[in-house]
Amino acid sequence: MAYILRYCLMFCISILFSCTAQKKIVSANNQTIEYVLCGNVTKDMATISIKADKAGKCKINLIESLTGKIIKTKLLTVPDLADFIIKENFTGLKPNTKYTYQIFPEGNSSMLGGNFTTFSDKPFSYTFAFGSCMETGSNSDIFLKIKDENHLFFLQGGDLHYENIDSNCTPRFNEAYKRTFTSPHQSTLYRSLPFVYMWDDHDFGPNNADATNPCRKESVAAYHTHIPHYPFAFSDKEGPISQSFSAGRVMFILTDIRSQKIRPVYNECERLKTGTNFGSEAHLNWFLESMLKAKNEGKIVAWVSSYSWVNAPGGPNYKCKESDNWGGYPEERQRIANFLKEHQIPVFILSGDAHMVAMDDGSNSDYAENGGAPVRVFHAAALDRYGSYKGGPYSHGYSKEPGQYGVVEVIDEGKENICFKWYGKSKKGEKVINTEGKEISMEFCLKIPNKKAP
Repeated sequence: MAYILRYCLMFCISILFSCTAQKKIVSANNQTIEYVLCGNVTKDMATISIKADKAGKCKINLIESLTGKIIKTKLLTVPDLADFIIKENFTGLKPNTKYTYQIFPEGNSSMLGGNFTTFSDKPFSYTFAFGSCMETGSNSDIFLKIKDENHLFFLQGGDLHYENIDSNCTPRFNEAYKRTFTSPHQSTLYRSLPFVYMWDDHDFGPNNADATNPCRKESVAAYHTHIPHYPFAFSDKEGPISQSFSAGRVMFILTDIRSQKIRPVYNECERLKTGTNFGSEAHLNWFLESMLKAKNEGKIVAWVSSYSWVNAPGGPNYKCKESDNWGGYPEERQRIANFLKEHQIPVFILSGDAHMVAMDDGSNSDYAENGGAPVRVFHAAALDRYGSYKGGPYSHGYSKEPGQYGVVEVIDEGKENICFKWYGKSKKGEKVINTEGKEISMEFCLKIPNKKAP
């Protein structure tokens, strides 16, 4: 009975930490803790990012939620730098374990807390939510709805804010992140689970941003400073910020196809010069090799591609001078599709950018030479913006209503297949329907590839 009571107590405490609205925690030297994020979560580690308004000290406790035991205590010094951010890694954690963190400013008993759960080191089932596109500092109820569903993590697929920054770069990026993460409802969500994030155009730079963004270097630096991210694939100060991680037997590959994008050159509708979303052979090869690595490790690939894969001549939204989605990069797209076909990569695509929920079962997404690489595609947006319809057609239709997100159920019982359930949800928690009144959802299974020796 005592064990049950202790469990219930810690459960209630963890819920309190995650549900409490963002509060400004002030220390003895009048330091304010403005927001906290958790990311870079694996089976045995996590990173906590703490943003203050000035330099000072704080203490952080890491607690095993089930037992209530404080397993780590660290005294941290927020540096006297312009952004006043410190990141702290916690390693040696137990797999598949819920943790609670508590942050105390120096000389103050006030506390800001949150939760996360490490990934299992065995095949396991879980859900995650994903979406993109919201007003800067949005305080929509949609974030509370996502929080209440108890997902393993939240994947933000781009347009975290709409500041369209191309001048006075660093101060504006700092302010944009601050406005976003101090939003009470967003803060409540992000302190309840790990935050995974890949930018698109409006949060990387101006509308339809590419490698010519005059704030590219500052944008990369601001992301690195503010976001508790997975290790970057490259260390260049101008990106890309591409990264990957595994949750069970699914490898998530987040490709930065904004900061390196080189647009095609047109004369009217004649393409005189091809473009590239990856920007370099090294970047594209990293992506292809990462997918092959996942297959050789016996994993399914979840590719996070910021914008529409499905778009080609004859499509409902295709324009002859396409340059901002995959429809304007047919050569690079076909190269990727040919690779998927040649190596039989088990993969699906998660996207944002377009303000819609849409799905394709592979009927319209096969761009390999002579076919043979149909890919399932799931778009989820807009979290808090107006609707728009891009790319297509989509086998399961689309909805361009505002206030939408996607849910992915990963069903892995350790057998030869992993099954997935996809569906869109509204900010009211209702299933999303397409323009024909049918629910936008999909269920499918993918066979786990045989592992290969390194």
